[in-house]
Amino acid sequence: MGLEIKEARQTENGVAVTFVTDRGPVAVEGSEAQITRLAEVMAQVAALAPLNETERVWIENVAVGDSLVRLGLAPGGEGRVQIINPARPA
Repeated sequence: MGLEIKEARQTENGVAVTFVTDRGPVAVEGSEAQITRLAEVMAQVAALAPLNETERVWIENVAVGDSLVRLGLAPGGEGRVQIINPARPA
């Protein structure tokens, strides 16, 4: 999945960011410091992605609230993101 953001907004708990994914919109919510770190790593991935033609590699995992956002590079100069949300009780 790419690094496209649909929406970012202030909440009473910090900031909520909604990503556009191939599985539909996925939101994460965290503190301003966590979202700032996420934005920094996203900028690094965006800068490195055009230089990458063949590797599929994770660059960094960023904790955002109760989610983990994995950011990395995909072949063809693409960024990649995987959002791991906590298991929810059935």
